[in-house]
Amino acid sequence: MLTLKKLKEFKEYLESGAFIEDLEARPPDGQAEMLDMIELLFEICELADEKLTEHFYRRLRGEV
Repeated sequence: MLTLKKLKEFKEYLESGAFIEDLEARPPDGQAEMLDMIELLFEICELADEKLTEHFYRRLRGEV
């Protein structure tokens, strides 16, 4: 399971500019892997948003 600590570390990695530095230093296949990772992160965020929205709407309607 992903921990809050690891998420914060990844956020700091992005904010610091190290992600872009690493991206630029990698060969094309390594760059593609990093971009795939970011794309997956976006998908996870969308899924989390859907699930939480669904959950809270059910609670507001008194279904839970």
